[in-house]
Amino acid sequence: MKKKLALFLAVCIAAVSLTACAGGTQPVDDPQASSSQTETSEAQSEGSASGESQNDAQSGGGSASSENASSDGASDSGSKSESSNGSSSSDPASKSSTPSQSSSQSSTHQSGNSSQASTSQQSGGSASQSSTASSQSSSVSQSSKPQQSSSTQTQQTSKVTEQSTQTQQSSTSSQSSQSTSASDSEYDIGGIALYNELFNINSKVTVEISVSDAEFKKLQADYNKYHGDDKKSDIYRKANVTFFVNSKKYTLEEVGIRLKGNQSLDPITASNGKPNLCSYKLSFDETFDDKTDYGSDAKNWNDNDRKARKKRKFASMNGLDIKWNISYDNTNIREVYATKLFESADVLVQKIGLSQLKFNGNNHGLVKIYEPIDTTFLRKRLPESAIGGDLYKAMWSNRTSSKGTTGWRGATYKSDNSYGVQDNKTGLKFNFNLKTNKKTSTHAQLKKFLAVINKGDPTRAEIESVLDVDYYARFMAASYFAGDPDDIRNNYNNHYLYFRKDNGKAIFIVYDNDRTLGITYGLNKNCATRNPYSSYAASAGEQENPLIKKTISHNPTANLSYIRDKYTAALNSLSKTAMLTSDADFNKMYNTAKSNYESIITPYTRFDNQDETFRFDLSGNQNGGDRQNMSFEQFRSQIMNTFKTAKP
Repeated sequence: MKKKLALFLAVCIAAVSLTACAGGTQPVDDPQASSSQTETSEAQSEGSASGESQNDAQSGGGSASSENASSDGASDSGSKSESSNGSSSSDPASKSSTPSQSSSQSSTHQSGNSSQASTSQQSGGSASQSSTASSQSSSVSQSSKPQQSSSTQTQQTSKVTEQSTQTQQSSTSSQSSQSTSASDSEYDIGGIALYNELFNINSKVTVEISVSDAEFKKLQADYNKYHGDDKKSDIYRKANVTFFVNSKKYTLEEVGIRLKGNQSLDPITASNGKPNLCSYKLSFDETFDDKTDYGSDAKNWNDNDRKARKKRKFASMNGLDIKWNISYDNTNIREVYATKLFESADVLVQKIGLSQLKFNGNNHGLVKIYEPIDTTFLRKRLPESAIGGDLYKAMWSNRTSSKGTTGWRGATYKSDNSYGVQDNKTGLKFNFNLKTNKKTSTHAQLKKFLAVINKGDPTRAEIESVLDVDYYARFMAASYFAGDPDDIRNNYNNHYLYFRKDNGKAIFIVYDNDRTLGITYGLNKNCATRNPYSSYAASAGEQENPLIKKTISHNPTANLSYIRDKYTAALNSLSKTAMLTSDADFNKMYNTAKSNYESIITPYTRFDNQDETFRFDLSGNQNGGDRQNMSFEQFRSQIMNTFKTAKP
């Protein structure tokens, strides 16, 4: 009996040992995960006491993207991820720090059956990934500022696939108090760690886009069909996209691609047959199955594969924007530097980075890559209680009321400004184009906001019921020092307006600052000599925006003059930062970019719409008209002198 018992125990021990060996690829607990999760929960609890969580899927299916119909907010928040170093970083603001345990998704899915990406180690060793997310956003107090995400990233160990050179990298993508399920998180390729690395100025990035002849012809045909009368195509065509980020390679199949731009929109091929420089929008979760857009070419999916595609993210994003250097900024970094300036003021701004662009094997030179402004963007920066509000892109429109067309006008915030859902194919656009809650919104918060600011002299209680006043003061102060003649103040353009779900208050989001910090090419308006309390718009004459006139101009209304005091305090605070007191930080960023990209800055050919050569150069000419740019040194010196002598 004893022998039989001993034999039985031996068999059991052997079975346990085999089971342990088989489970050796399972993620192991990170010793830092517990403390990191506690930090994250505390950071989120500061801003999530009130309000309710809502995304487009929960409120009727409205799109949550900036010109990106494929962005679905929290419901599509994961993606497959593979890393050559076998480790991953979870989202710093996610309450959940448990990596996915699932092994059902292969890293070698083909033909678009699921979200797919392959990652391979390049020569030079493993690229370092940022251990903090502090560059992503700044900490903001609940009382007056949007809640920002925690700066600590939780390191996780990922499951290794059967391929010895690949692993599945898990990263939770929802930066909120609401946990993302493990099954969703595995679809976020690279997660927040790759997001930080991608937009790090020290990183060397290349984006390679491969489009078949058939899809290329469709892109050109889309332009020809819809261009004119302020129309453009919003149909995504198929491309394979490979990202090289330092020493790592990520390849995504069936990425959506379309042309991007308004006044700058050009076809891929000019009428003379020569190629054009173009800007693009990429969508990582596009399904290509809309019968109206794709007809007989619409893709057929099974339910599981379609859900997987809708969950695919790259570096915690649903898509990516790519823009060529249309303002011929020879420093190539002004917009990136301006982003850091806004971040230093605790203002919401999209991440911007540099990259080489290769299109079908040809070098298109140096471009800027942009984080889209959508619900995913908001979740990285606000508490979950603030998510679900109406997001608008503010711009020029020929509709000056929601029912009529009476001439072109910017987003002046006057009571006759228009609002609605943009239709690119018909050319229908508004001063305020709704990007979230498209099927459910009544525009109630926007209507209330416009009604209050257009009153003769709103009370303090009235203005603070619709506007985050402290945030507004910082936003306007940073905008002044950025000196963009095409922004909210100087041309009623290029920004987003968001109404928080938890308190209904408006906050502004920076967008498209490609004419900042002394760029005068194509729009020769030197904002460095403009008084910070001016009642004029640099590109539009007498200031029309009632909020600006009543709060930060030379003659604010009696009830709102206190906001000008806050604005002055924000100006004083920013003016003392190293970014504005010296050229050193700018020059350091410039030298880093030059070292990484000078060898590839000249494209493979002279494009038909290319007016100047591309180069790295710090010099400038403030008297060069609209064919040259000021130097950053000239701009910084002038705007600081203007500010020091300015009086309210």
